Amino acid sequence: MNLPEIKPYEEQAIDAVVSVINRAKESLGIRQTLKELAKTRELYSPRAKVCTTNLKSPLVKSGEELIRSAIEKEWGLTDTMMYTLNYKGGSQDECAQYYYFEAIFSQPTAAYPIPQSTASVFFRIQDKHVESPENRPVPVMTFRVEGHHRDHDVRYITLPADWILGVIKMKSKLFERIENLLLF
Repeated sequence: MNLPEIKPYEEQAIDAVVSVINRAKESLGIRQTLKELAKTRELYSPRAKVCTTNLKSPLVKSGEELIRSAIEKEWGLTDTMMYTLNYKGGSQDECAQYYYFEAIFSQPTAAYPIPQSTASVFFRIQDKHVESPENRPVPVMTFRVEGHHRDHDVRYITLPADWILGVIKMKSKLFERIENLLLF
């Protein structure tokens, strides 16, 4: 049974844009070669995601550095908000060792220097023990936004500021509703 390859939405959108451009050029009499098509696709593709090959022992230290680098440099989240990163501990099962981190984001303003609401992003690093140390794969790092149910791999998904701002806004609206109830 031949199943179609599963592609992320970003890649499907890029392929759609490139095919529309090619159809437009074809109707105008210009057709791209495969090399030109690859260059066009690179222009429209998002910048590289977080590379996890820098994760070395001890994973707690290198993981924290990688998360800070991703938040500050790759994702540029410190342009719009502040954060603090906390190590939450680790766990182990028969196949892997897990390390947990929590990044707490907020948006302090001049009117409210102490933010009224925050949003958490939970990071997990999974180091598998199944294979020998020489052949061991790169540890996998995933993140989950507070209130969401899906884990995202940092190698493929960029954490947009909108997801965090959505959680902060949702909490602010909840607090406003509670204040309007006049229970206290």
